[in-house]
Amino acid sequence: MSLTQAVLSFGLPFLLVLLAGYGTYKLLVVALSRNPNPLKTARFEAGNIPTGEGRLWFPLQYYGYLLVYTTLEPIVVILFLAAAVPFYNNFILFRNLLIVLGSFVILMYPILYYAIRQINVLTYWGLRR
Repeated sequence: MSLTQAVLSFGLPFLLVLLAGYGTYKLLVVALSRNPNPLKTARFEAGNIPTGEGRLWFPLQYYGYLLVYTTLEPIVVILFLAAAVPFYNNFILFRNLLIVLGSFVILMYPILYYAIRQINVLTYWGLRR
């Protein structure tokens, strides 16, 4: 493959995507008006202008569970990858795999501990009145 073919196959699509994005941005800037007024910038809920304090406070009760999932999911993926490694005949591969998995678990343990503590905080589960 010559240099010209490489530039055309990799550089040209990248350049075309950038130009198309910039062109779309400029077209939207020209087409859309920029005269903000209070009605246009006001926050709407279900088509009505909100008044007063909201009825419910949005509790972050599942934040801890989200952290647990995002902590354990990479460990599970690495374990699935480790299951496919033929380390049973090679001690060096097995040792390196244990080092990687052990260091990963050690790095993720503080996040997992924090997430489990966040789950157990009962004040996040109640609604503010």
